Amino acid sequence: MRRHIRAAVAVVATAFLTPLLTASPAPASPSRPADGSGKPADCRPALQVLASLPGSGGSQVKGLGPRDLAVGASHGLPVYWTGTRVNRVPLPAGFTGGEVAAVNAKGLMVGSLHSAGRTAAFSFRIGARTVTLLPEGAHAADVNDRGLILGDGVKSGALIGLEWDGTRIRRRLVPPTGYSLTSVTALNNAGQIAGSGEAVKDEESWSAGLFWPARSGAAAVPLQRFWPAGVPYDYWYPRDIDRAGRIVGTHDFTRLDTLTPTQWLPPYTNETEPGLLGERTSGTFEAISPTTHVSVGTASDSHMVGPFPPETAPPEQAQIWPGTGPLLALPRLSPEGASQAYAVSDDQRVGGSAADAASTPRAVVWTCALRQAYRPRHPAPVMVFRSAS
Repeated sequence: MRRHIRAAVAVVATAFLTPLLTASPAPASPSRPADGSGKPADCRPALQVLASLPGSGGSQVKGLGPRDLAVGASHGLPVYWTGTRVNRVPLPAGFTGGEVAAVNAKGLMVGSLHSAGRTAAFSFRIGARTVTLLPEGAHAADVNDRGLILGDGVKSGALIGLEWDGTRIRRRLVPPTGYSLTSVTALNNAGQIAGSGEAVKDEESWSAGLFWPARSGAAAVPLQRFWPAGVPYDYWYPRDIDRAGRIVGTHDFTRLDTLTPTQWLPPYTNETEPGLLGERTSGTFEAISPTTHVSVGTASDSHMVGPFPPETAPPEQAQIWPGTGPLLALPRLSPEGASQAYAVSDDQRVGGSAADAASTPRAVVWTCALRQAYRPRHPAPVMVFRSAS
């Protein structure tokens, strides 16, 4: 419970920020390159604003592919970007929206479509005339470089995890005995899978992150070892897994309305929490780079822990963690604009969303992200960025 006590006393005032845009990244871990997590020779820090589809609404990058390929959604429609240019993913008849959730190193995209009362998982490649719908799928969450696709469907009112090889269902993901599945979220090149589940016994219920080994038919493993302990306030949400099996995600302690970035390392006997961004009281991890241990997510504040009054809290902000040391902030697009990070690549691109001066969420990519990351201080940075119309 020490973690919860720490959160409860972390009542803070509004955080003001100072840029350290030329500062070096946090020290590399021994297994990472000393030159900065796979930083390319021509790495230049920038915040690229990607084009949006016509109309109103926001845009966000959810995945990063090879070179300048990014995927996500714009105004509720599935799209991909080549550089800053936005491209629609063709919608089959009857569907009205969706998003591209992930893309692999070979450009294979996956995601979800929706219409009134219906969702469907799909895959797509640039140049194809239409998407490929995946059998029994409601959502597709991830794709690895072997072309295996992870997602879910619903059967008899219960969520089921699915792994596809092309359009063939390769594996149905069974949760541990006593658990029901609540999500499947990440698949690495080794074929290992992460997700989450809930269990009920007598009058106790609890949540756990889940891990499926690559071997077909292997049993899922819960990631927390202290359950069941009558702790109904803890929820665990693994979000991504790298090639070595490192899992990152979020611990949600609902009693104090606090989110904490969390990491699980093999053999998954416990979880670690690397902290929060500066004096923020909440935060998430949404993605980890395939091989360089860099994690990204979003910093925010708890309505119960503080700051008080709640309206004094700064907007959400994209954050990055090199794998050691403190969490770092990524620059905002506008001084009072919220930002979020959802994807990170080995070459230090970070994809997400950032609000512009008109408070419109724009799809963005931070390039050479660790070189423009900074520790929160006073005052906040104001920068001018290259923008697409």
